[in-house]
Amino acid sequence: MKILMLVLGLFIYQIQIDAQKNNFTGTWILNLEKSKLEHKPDGLTSSVFVIKQDGDKLKLTRYHIFGEKKRKISFKMTADGKTRKVKLLFNGKLEWRENSLLATLWRKNFLNVVSYRFGDNQNEFIADEVYTGNPQNHHNVWVFDREMSK
Repeated sequence: MKILMLVLGLFIYQIQIDAQKNNFTGTWILNLEKSKLEHKPDGLTSSVFVIKQDGDKLKLTRYHIFGEKKRKISFKMTADGKTRKVKLLFNGKLEWRENSLLATLWRKNFLNVVSYRFGDNQNEFIADEVYTGNPQNHHNVWVFDREMSK
């Protein structure tokens, strides 16, 4: 009976933890006025971040916009804290930290650590990035507003 109660207690605890995880799914538009960018890519006029999240599985697609041109990077990660190859070029891991996600990507002479969280409400998304590598080390705080349905 004690084992059954223990298993039931752990199951309920896990449900509560899973229920507390944020879902960042959405299309997010860069708010340059709110962002604090130590290193803004030359000519950047906007950025769009599309996140599709299903539990711990995320697909992240980022578009940097330079006038009429778009530069896209897209990758999938699982928020379980395990190290995996990302885009064949990087090692990476994604893990939950209270109400945020911590993404770490690295390889030789390159480290990018980003904490993802909601801002003042669930229509504001913040990507707090610390980058070490070429062309320069920087700390950028990217603030995005949720794109509302048209």
